[in-house]
Amino acid sequence: MFVLGIGGLGYKDSAAALLKDGEVVAAVAEERLSGIKHQGGFPHRAVRYCLETAGITLQDCKHVGIANNPWLPMRDKVLQWYGRDFLKSRTSNVYHIFKDESHHLVDYLKTLDEIAAAGCEVHTVLHNLSHMAAAFFASPFEAAAVVSVDGRGEVSTSGIGRGCASDLEVYALSRMPHSLGMLYAVVADYLGFSALDDEFRVISISPTGTPTLLDKMRGVVRLAGDGSYTLNEDYFGYHQGRAFLSERFIRDFGPPRAVGQPLGDRHRDVAASLHSAVLEVILAMVLRARDKSDAVRLCLGGGLSQNWALVGAICASGIFEEVYVPPAAGDDGTALGAALYVQHAVLRKPRAAPLRRSDFGPAFTAEEISEEFARLKLSPERPQNLVEAAAERIAAGEIVGWFQGGAEFGPRALGHRSILADPTSGSTRDKLVASVKTRAQMHPFGLSVAAESVGDVLEGVTNSPFMERTGKLRSDAAARLPAVAAPDGVVRVHTVEAERDALFHQLLTAAGKRYGIPAVLNTSLNEAGRPLVTTPRDAAACFYTTGLDALVVGPYVLSK
Repeated sequence: MFVLGIGGLGYKDSAAALLKDGEVVAAVAEERLSGIKHQGGFPHRAVRYCLETAGITLQDCKHVGIANNPWLPMRDKVLQWYGRDFLKSRTSNVYHIFKDESHHLVDYLKTLDEIAAAGCEVHTVLHNLSHMAAAFFASPFEAAAVVSVDGRGEVSTSGIGRGCASDLEVYALSRMPHSLGMLYAVVADYLGFSALDDEFRVISISPTGTPTLLDKMRGVVRLAGDGSYTLNEDYFGYHQGRAFLSERFIRDFGPPRAVGQPLGDRHRDVAASLHSAVLEVILAMVLRARDKSDAVRLCLGGGLSQNWALVGAICASGIFEEVYVPPAAGDDGTALGAALYVQHAVLRKPRAAPLRRSDFGPAFTAEEISEEFARLKLSPERPQNLVEAAAERIAAGEIVGWFQGGAEFGPRALGHRSILADPTSGSTRDKLVASVKTRAQMHPFGLSVAAESVGDVLEGVTNSPFMERTGKLRSDAAARLPAVAAPDGVVRVHTVEAERDALFHQLLTAAGKRYGIPAVLNTSLNEAGRPLVTTPRDAAACFYTTGLDALVVGPYVLSK
């Protein structure tokens, strides 16, 4: 039996996922096929890819889960998001409201009619519930507390619940305008970053500041005794059709940073104070979830669950024995969540094996890669021992693009569409920033490490298969890994098991024989402003427009 899931149907991050008898057979975000980062609207390309991968047609999918409710009246959404003052304001910008809510809506509804006409039963799964389903039903846990922290869905922004077997119960929901994800987005904009894409920059600069403004930030996001929270609406404006920070926020925290203006101590302190305040709220939420569910394991979903520093802090808190975050915790992952919810909570099918990999996107055979390179008039090498050849280049200080197997589902490069380098060299970071990844120095690169050696490198981390959390490096390891270690010894970590990803694990082992630690610096294979590469052609374009020294695609190696 096939179940198709469609998610992220708002203004960004649309995606599709396909289950066969409960197992994921294909999943991809629309952006990976269109080349437009955060592509929204109905994911026509992603749906087509999923069906073609399984060798079926839409008629073979008797059930389709949609991770959004397009029929929720716009009036209800407007009043939830922007409040009744929006309707009173003379300066209200109805155009923005209409644009946000009607974006791609006609195509969306038309396509849903076509899906129903094909004989599929369409199930509407609320956005936040899809996040929670993606977190729990993909996890290895029979029972767990479930917490979702997001920007917004239809009207909900976060949820607390409990999963057990094929059941998912929601205890409490937060609703717009009370949204931690929105708070992060508007502060990113205040700090001179993009509210759509650069919340991660706020995460990155947080450790470089001091939470001197924490008391003031607690006045912006207010924690209640029962573990719930509210945003102080005096600090926000909504009447223009989008959330923004009010004059009161400017008075209390200072003028916003202009794009391109150097980061000052105050900017860093705002970021650190935001992180500390949000962490307090989320820790209260997970405590509430533990007490309500009586669970010892936690599943985290929603866009803010992609904040590796928050996840690392939750894991380090010891509130739960184990924490699971799916590889696609953001809006693209709602496609998988909607499919899993239909499979288990609606159809009452037993759960299949947990999700332990993310390479459900397009893959290419050696013949297809060779033919594509021939069309591009490229002449790659084909070394006898690919792993040893790549490890030798990395150990020699080269920056290597690594393209293998299926593309990752989710925002992290996990050894399938990655840029790899020697983490033990002090010059690696400078070289990457100067010629490949033109990012601020404070933004951390990830560390992929062989799972059996993680205890030799990190304290308290045993498993991080999707680079979803941070860990504390052991003091000797921090000194040996200058390219990835933050000043406080914290690192974004990705643990690689041989049984999950044999080829990448072999590469880590081969690199470790050369510089002593079976690990590589790992960042995403993409050009600035574009999604991770999907095809060999994409990879070649990235190779020749960046400072990569070599590109490994399947069994082939391109050099400059």
